[in-house]
Amino acid sequence: MKYYFAPMEGITNYVYRNSHNAIYKGIDQYYMPFIAPHHHHHLKTRETSDINPANNQNIDVVPQILSKNAEDVIYTLRQLMELGYGEVNLNLGCPSPTVTKKNKGSAMLDDLDNLDGYLDAIFKASPGLKISLKTRIGYQDTSKLDALISLYNKYPIDKLIVHPRTGIQMYKGSVDLAAFDAFYKNIKAPLVYNGDIKTIADIKAIEQKYPKLEGMMLGRGLIARPYLIDEYTTGQKENLERFERFIESLEDGLRETLKYDKDVLFKLKELWAHMYIMFDHSKKPLKHLRKAQNLEDYHKALDEMLECGINNSEEI
Repeated sequence: MKYYFAPMEGITNYVYRNSHNAIYKGIDQYYMPFIAPHHHHHLKTRETSDINPANNQNIDVVPQILSKNAEDVIYTLRQLMELGYGEVNLNLGCPSPTVTKKNKGSAMLDDLDNLDGYLDAIFKASPGLKISLKTRIGYQDTSKLDALISLYNKYPIDKLIVHPRTGIQMYKGSVDLAAFDAFYKNIKAPLVYNGDIKTIADIKAIEQKYPKLEGMMLGRGLIARPYLIDEYTTGQKENLERFERFIESLEDGLRETLKYDKDVLFKLKELWAHMYIMFDHSKKPLKHLRKAQNLEDYHKALDEMLECGINNSEEI
């Protein structure tokens, strides 16, 4: 079983990935936040920095592309190949309304004829490149599930990463394991499970239910508990010393790459909106972290959070 770190816009950039990879083990590949190519074919500065091989040394990373236009994707694939990338992921799963209202991401699952033409053009233009897909089980509902599986089976997909919710569900409600079962039984491509993996118990449950999976992809659950896969694969419980090395490395990296302290503070606050749950009795220090107006205030609140102690129970 392989373990993949899902991308999260605004958080898992190269600074985060390098800090995490230096401290925690067990992740086979880190997927980058998506590139959104435009018709003028110029990438944003943020995107260029994130895919720069110099910023991703000694770490296995996979760029991700989100676009509804096959020509724009093909041009970007060629740029990535020139940089030395051998695998690229296409995002057909993003449920964000800012994405789906433009008929991108999971919204593309609503028109399978269009999706077929899109994939056909991309795979024909990209021989020798590994192309993986990240998908949902449908956009509005699962009425096209069988047709979607048949469509995917037409193409030499390197990995199919399935989040078993519809696009309009976003991250609400329960995952639909019955729909995932259909992929597990019928898809030809190596299959990766993604969705609601937050604890070691969750990892074990998916592995037991789907023993022939190629792997699992974790996102929010791994951001909230960055040690999760390390603990599962090594048996080593998290401790404050190691976590402090991680959060210090991350802050140092942000200070080096961001011009203003206020931007560093914003990024750290964004991360703590997820990580607070790994600490006991974290409500009060979290409130202080959120109210911090500068890095000095942040460090005082951080010390208060660390004093709470990490919750190392099996079910957290």
